[in-house]
Amino acid sequence: MNRSDRDFGVLDVFKGKLKFLLDKWRTSIAVFVLYTVLTLIFTYPVAFSENMVPGGGDVFQFLWFFWSVKTSLLSLTTPYYSPMIFYPSGVSLAFSGITILNSAASIPLQIAFGLVNAYNIIWISSFILSGCGMFLLVKYLTDDTKAAFVSGLIFMFCPYRFAHALGHMNLISTQWIPLYILFLTKTVDEKKLSNALLASLFLLLNTLSCYYYLIYMFTFTLIYLLYNELNNKNIFKIDVVKRVGIMAISFIFVVSPFLYPLFKEMFASKSEYMYYSGFVEYSADLLAFFVPSIMHPVFKDIVSPLYANFTGGWAEFTVFAGYTVIIISAFTFLKLRTKEVKFWTLSAAIFFILSLGPILHIRGVFSFAIEHYTVYIPLPYAILMQIPLFSLARVPSRWDVLVMLSLAVLCGYGLNHIFKSCTRGVFSKKNLIFVVVTVLILFEYLSVPYPMISAEVPEIYRELANDQEDYAIIEIPNYGPSTVTRSEYMYYQTLHGKRLVNGYTSRTPDHATKFILNTPLINQLMQITQWDAGIEPSFNDIIDQDIINIAPAILNYYNIRYVLVHEDLLKKRQIELVKELLQNSTAGDPRIYENDSIIVFDIREGPIGPFISLTNSGWHGLEDWDGIPTRWIENDATLMIYTDENHVVDLSFKALSFYRPRSVEVYVNDLLEMQSQVTSNNFVITKVTGVRLKEGVNIVRFHVPEGGERPSDIKAMNNPDSRCFSIAIQGIEIS
Repeated sequence: MNRSDRDFGVLDVFKGKLKFLLDKWRTSIAVFVLYTVLTLIFTYPVAFSENMVPGGGDVFQFLWFFWSVKTSLLSLTTPYYSPMIFYPSGVSLAFSGITILNSAASIPLQIAFGLVNAYNIIWISSFILSGCGMFLLVKYLTDDTKAAFVSGLIFMFCPYRFAHALGHMNLISTQWIPLYILFLTKTVDEKKLSNALLASLFLLLNTLSCYYYLIYMFTFTLIYLLYNELNNKNIFKIDVVKRVGIMAISFIFVVSPFLYPLFKEMFASKSEYMYYSGFVEYSADLLAFFVPSIMHPVFKDIVSPLYANFTGGWAEFTVFAGYTVIIISAFTFLKLRTKEVKFWTLSAAIFFILSLGPILHIRGVFSFAIEHYTVYIPLPYAILMQIPLFSLARVPSRWDVLVMLSLAVLCGYGLNHIFKSCTRGVFSKKNLIFVVVTVLILFEYLSVPYPMISAEVPEIYRELANDQEDYAIIEIPNYGPSTVTRSEYMYYQTLHGKRLVNGYTSRTPDHATKFILNTPLINQLMQITQWDAGIEPSFNDIIDQDIINIAPAILNYYNIRYVLVHEDLLKKRQIELVKELLQNSTAGDPRIYENDSIIVFDIREGPIGPFISLTNSGWHGLEDWDGIPTRWIENDATLMIYTDENHVVDLSFKALSFYRPRSVEVYVNDLLEMQSQVTSNNFVITKVTGVRLKEGVNIVRFHVPEGGERPSDIKAMNNPDSRCFSIAIQGIEIS
């Protein structure tokens, strides 16, 4: 045999294998193509828009996540911490919804197509892959291609996904859920060990896409295994235990490096922020499951009055199941009483109840007056939300993703039963039912044209991008509370690359916001939106100093080069207040970018003068006590005194102990300067004389040896406040 004959032989073998694979996967490839075409149509105009992204609000946070993870991984630093926002503290991103898998997958797409296009590609692919995953699951369960195709459509286009696609990239990464369940099922039912490894792989992908889904899959797995044991008595057979054990051990092994930052943040820091409220507000409304989506082009005007009663936002209160899906699922349950149908009905019921949250909501009402009593209808979530880790899932309505998955499977079983009773042929009753059901479901789930928002970046940020120096900027206004910023500012950072005093994450550690809350000038600038016209602000804190005069020192010390004011988001008087605060700090008149409605204040560089600032440690928020600024401390709190030369000064302050007398010790640069008794009846004026301050930074520490107490722990007070108080401080002066 000559060489050319051998080459032809190899080529024939290759062609034969390729033909075999194409024949084997022909149906799946066709389904993938159909899902792709339908996605492009039913998410219009996402794929056809230039420099725009679907949704709004949180979408800019996820664009920033993509950029941040790319920056971190390419520089070989951890993606779970960022020094670029909440400057100078930085912030942990462990519980921020960083969706590390999507962010990492976006890196080559960002390099090839840019950040916005990378986001849109991954956004679109989540629809296609979610449908494909669901198709494979139901095809395995029913061996019915048409039924599986419809189930895929239900899962990929359900209103839950369309609603969260407005800005929750982590939550629309549902494609790995049906694939995990598929291989979990195979792990239990089949003897191949590869199924266990594939199940652990898809569980890992779920975890890296959205940690919520790890909790969901853990819950589903427990229910599935328990049901199988009760009905099939096979879970504790040695070979099944072996396969499930391999799945669990391999998953724990590969996921540990990714979960370590989460557990570290949970146990090594004050993690109360992770459990912040939301359980009641973000519960699904019972009525919402039967009301078409507010995004529906036909029904939106009809259903808007109903949605106005629901609690939570668009993304959280949209849980419409679809009338066709509900009818087919009910038919399946009533007609087919197999163990499989019973399980998926149970699954739908359990996750439906979980999505309702701790208290039943009906048309936005969750309390009822009976005689002189206020009555609530408690649900199981009221207990489950107290369980560690489970309590991290503080938005109950998101369990709807498993409600829709369960209903999609039930529809697959029901349609499979219906199709088996139909005649075959191109114009058969089976095909007619298939087409009608498909059209009805697609119509009920319709959300076109999908809302889009511009991803254009204002000109000033392009100018900042050309400046190679390293410094920070402040964006005004913040959005909402003083510690929450507009996520657009973070998106702009992906272009200019400068550190941002502002910041936003879905779960922000308390320490990250202390700089904003405690630093003179920064605190006042960040709260500018709280000062409406006609209400004159107070620039005072517990430290007696002129904010306007020390502003240049603050800005230069922290290397803050620009203050950007978005005048279209502020009232005229608020802009005047910014100018008043910065009147001694700017280098000439501010620059005005009229097309972008941005005013830019260039900070004048110069020597750093003396100033005093509270540090990030130990101080509670500023309170107004009869017009006097007051702050509580825990058992330790520090402030920084910056001087431009060596000084000997006197330090004085007023102190009041919480609930009972205490003592306070004052340390300056770790040297004990004085100790004084503080009563709980009246403020005591305390003075420390002859304090030696060195040039530069000096740290003053207030220490209460007896420690603090929480009002909620003192029965006589009947106060729910869980903050820890030791002494309250007013009027700190340096003379």
